[in-house]
Amino acid sequence: MKTTAALCWELGIGDPRFIEIESKWRVEADGVKRLREHLEGLKGVRHEKRATFFDQYLDTPELDLLRLGASLRLRYRKSGTQVYLQYKGPGFRRGGLLYRSEFASRRLDRLVREESHHDVVRFTETSVREILHDQCDPAMAEAMRRHLGNALIDRIDTGHLICQYTKDKYSVELEGGSLEPSIDRVSAFHISRRGPHTLSNFWEYENEAKAADSALERKLALLPDLKAFDAALARRFELKPERLDKYRRCASCFLPLPPSPEVSPVARRGRERELVAA
Repeated sequence: MKTTAALCWELGIGDPRFIEIESKWRVEADGVKRLREHLEGLKGVRHEKRATFFDQYLDTPELDLLRLGASLRLRYRKSGTQVYLQYKGPGFRRGGLLYRSEFASRRLDRLVREESHHDVVRFTETSVREILHDQCDPAMAEAMRRHLGNALIDRIDTGHLICQYTKDKYSVELEGGSLEPSIDRVSAFHISRRGPHTLSNFWEYENEAKAADSALERKLALLPDLKAFDAALARRFELKPERLDKYRRCASCFLPLPPSPEVSPVARRGRERELVAA
């Protein structure tokens, strides 16, 4: 099993608290009700809540973040009254699980307004760099600078993709932490000059290892339990592994992409630099 330092290096971050480890599975629409009823009937599984919110994915006009395997989104909660900037860095798949970095700003105190001319949505009052400087943990800003570079960050001004989510979240308490299974309903829309167009509608099952203090060692210790839990569901409901994150799945029609790699793009670039230096 990889050490904490090795995983941080592969993901290009300095703090292991921001490492997310999760499984992702495709769910057919006609099997969602049975899957939900099964989860709610399992001993030790508690239904936490059902939440509805929507995300506005941000990128450059050339979709550079999509190409790099990263994603940046404004998450709107409470009917749009609470807005957060969330970043997920380039990751990799290993042993059926997706490893990547995950960051979120505090609640934004200035709402990022959208233009209302049925055009590509753009920032009108602030910029990503200003949000990172004023309202984000320095670890988030540093990770984005390391993964993307300042020049690319300054070109992020387009929010052409909007996704609405309905999430059923569950919890499974374990020694040292918990599992967080969820069933997501996703509806994705592209905002173009002619108005919004439906891109995709799908269901997805996810499961994530959680530790109360976000300690990576405890998350890693829970992975055998997570895999066993998911394997039982996959056999019963014939779930298929999902190799794309939500942004890549929704936006792949604009830029055909390979599945998540086995080696982090961040680590690959680091090794290339080491070879050049040698």
